[in-house]
Amino acid sequence: MLATVLVIVFQGTEKVGIYDDQPAASAALWSFVDAHWDEAHHGPAPEARSEAHLNLFFAGEGDSYVIAEADLGDAAQALGSPL
Repeated sequence: MLATVLVIVFQGTEKVGIYDDQPAASAALWSFVDAHWDEAHHGPAPEARSEAHLNLFFAGEGDSYVIAEADLGDAAQALGSPL
């Protein structure tokens, strides 16, 4: 079973989510960015979402995100739990 994993590291806090597909993980990433956007640090939020928008948001030292596909079938098998 393939899933999409989103890992966000922001201001020393890590958030991990597992989603059915890349669009769902991207939507969760943008929700996080929208909820945590701080005009004092990032300036006014751009009207259009873009890679530049994400780069600005995650410009702080240690801040980053990753969206990657993972095979959860192997993990479930290793744990003895079928999916």
